[in-house]
Order: sequence, then structure tokens, then C-alpha cells
Amino acid sequence: MVNGQSGVFTGGAALVWRRQRVLWWAFVVNLALAGWSARIITSRVGPVLDNSLAASRLLVRGFHFTAAGALSSEPYGFMNAGVTPVYFSIIFFFFMLLATGGILEAYWRDETLTAGEFFHCGGTYFWRFFRLVIFLLLVLIPVGLLGWGARSAATAIDERSISPYPWFWCVGAAYAILILILMSIRLWFDMAEIIAVADSETLSRKCLGRSWSLLCGNYGSLFWLYLRISIVGWIGVALGMHIWVHHVRHDSITTSLLLSQLIVLYWLGTRFWHRASESIWYKNHLERGGPGVTPGYTPTEPELAGTVRA
Repeated sequence: MVNGQSGVFTGGAALVWRRQRVLWWAFVVNLALAGWSARIITSRVGPVLDNSLAASRLLVRGFHFTAAGALSSEPYGFMNAGVTPVYFSIIFFFFMLLATGGILEAYWRDETLTAGEFFHCGGTYFWRFFRLVIFLLLVLIPVGLLGWGARSAATAIDERSISPYPWFWCVGAAYAILILILMSIRLWFDMAEIIAVADSETLSRKCLGRSWSLLCGNYGSLFWLYLRISIVGWIGVALGMHIWVHHVRHDSITTSLLLSQLIVLYWLGTRFWHRASESIWYKNHLERGGPGVTPGYTPTEPELAGTVRA
């Protein structure tokens, strides 16, 4: 057992490193889909940009969002391609939904799964996680309404005030509150998925109920764990983007490609770090019999060992 929150924090990173095979699965699939999408885009816009001065605003002297927007609105633009990049994002989403069961099983068992075991676990938990996604969308509706209300209030304040500071503070406070709410919701659903895998719970609403009780009783430690990993992720991505924008030549395609993929891999690794640390935290919680465990529930040895369940 990993003792202490600092142990869970570093232990999650170590677990990602030990079971890095699942991370590479996600990265390779993302890279393949991104390459396929890029190939479709270049086949559409390449013949036009090859003979246009607009290419300098997109490829030679950096990336210009206005030029990209104008290009996407044209008949030859990438948004009008037969298969748009959005479709590949959807494909990757469903792949990750399928893979999440295998990822969490590998972290819960702390074992390297074979491809058969990995996708067996993914198929076993797919529909449970799909139902959790539907619940997540329903939960996000009031959050979206809250954001819309905050934006309307900020607009009203801006129209009535001659100083920009009230609007600035209103928007800043609204963003801070919304980010806190969204991170808490993400943590809530993360723990629901871990409960589904660790406790072999088949009903999504029960997973959410138990996760809610767990989060209410241990919000400080769980959120602090989640926040620290998120901060590490944000700092790393910001540093990578700074290097990319300010220290890499715009015409250095190979360097840009390698750096961009390192940023993607780092961001994926941070997300996997979340899941690994949360799995360790929950295993420790069950072993301690801490508050938030379902009354009368006692984890069995096969459940703690993470045996693959049909």
C-alpha cells in the first residue's frame, strides 16, 4: 500500500511508467488518426496554397487564425472535406471510451495486460462508461446555463460601468468558479469509473452515488491530488507551447512535428497519471475501511487483486 497523499501523487506517476504500454496504445491511435486527418486536409488545400501568397501566413511566417478561418470557409477548405477532422475526434473519443476499462484494470491490478485482456476489459465496461458519459452530459447542462448567466451578468456590468475593472473581476471570478466546478465533476466521474472496475459495479447510477458519497467525505484530499497533477500538466504544456512558438523556426517542419507530439504525449500522460493516482487512492481507501465505503461492503481478495471480470 502507498502511504500518504504524497505517496499517492508520486506512486501514480510510477504506476504510469510501469504500465506505460496502455499510454502508448492511446498515443499511437491518436497519432494515426491525426495523420489521416492531416492527409485529407492537405489533399484539399494543398493544390490551392501551393500557388497562393496566403500560404506564407499559415506555413512560412507562423500560424494566422484569421487566414485559417477564411480558408475553412472556402469550398476547398478543410471544413468542407469529405471527412472532417471532427469525425476523427469522435473516433478517438470512442476508442478511449473502449480503452478506459483496460487502462483502469491495468492500473487497479498493477499488471501489464495482454492485448486480449485489455480489449476484453474495455468491452466489459464499455456500456457502463457510455451510460456515465450520458449522465455527464446531463450534469453539464446546468453548468452551461450557469456559464451563460455569468456571461450575461458580465455584459450587463460592462455596459453600466465606465471602468473595465468590474467586468474583469466578474469574468475572472466566473471562470474560477466554473473551472472549480468542472474539475470537481471530472473527479466525481473519474471515481465512478474506478468504482465500476474495482468493485465490479454494473449499475452506473450506483457508481455515481457511491462516488458522490466518497467525494463528499474526502473532497479535500481527492481534489488536492487532482489539482496538483493538473498544475503539473498545465505547466508542462505551457512550457512546450512557449518553446514551440518562440524557439522553433516556422519552417522547421520536423522539429515542430516532434515537439507537438511530445506535448500531446505529455498531456496524455498527465491524464493517465490522474487515473493511476486515483486508483491507488481508492485501493488505499478500501484497505483502510475509510469513510465513503458503502455500508456493509467488504472488498474481497479477488476484487483487491483486480481479477478480470466478465
